[in-house]
Amino acid sequence: MTDCDALRRHFREALAADPVGAYRDWFRTQEELREAADAARARALADDLWQLLPGLVFPAEAERARFLHNAAVFFGSPGPAADLGRARALFEAALAHFACDEDDGWRSRALHNYATALANLGSTAPELGESVALFERALSWRTAEREIARGVTLHHLGLALRRRAELDPERAPAHLEASATALTEAIAIRERNGLAEGLALSRQHLAITLERLAAAGPDSR
Repeated sequence: MTDCDALRRHFREALAADPVGAYRDWFRTQEELREAADAARARALADDLWQLLPGLVFPAEAERARFLHNAAVFFGSPGPAADLGRARALFEAALAHFACDEDDGWRSRALHNYATALANLGSTAPELGESVALFERALSWRTAEREIARGVTLHHLGLALRRRAELDPERAPAHLEASATALTEAIAIRERNGLAEGLALSRQHLAITLERLAAAGPDSR
């Protein structure tokens, strides 16, 4: 039996016995495989998780929904096992539960992360349009009363709008202006809350957006 076979068997057994506990170790192993550029084993473990998901048993539906959300974030993140189709299916299943859950925080988190997955892995203008719409839905809960979380979503919305401009050049100036608006609000929130690292990042991305908007020129509006 190869090392890969042994690792796969270990996680198949561990996930079946204790999905939540085993997932922490599984995810840490995925991080180690990514750092080692071991794409083959990373994909093999991801395929096993995908096959196991329908049969995993949880003590409550809320716990299952959160597990599906976390798995969706993994599949929706850039890496050797990234798979937007899988991420979509898992986010949709998690959101179906969160829609009936009193904890709106989980629902907004899932919307934000679903939007981020589409922004990261989407390759068409409609996919980036869907990402923007999901970020906007997350912002309906991430109001001024939850402004740190709001700042995070606004920052990522600004990035998604800028990528949308690349994929929808006919409407690029409008998308870039919206990107600048989102990033400007994110900067104000992060400045107000003393979030130095996030503030610097939002300022950096605002500068990129404004540079591209200027390059688009008034004639393209």
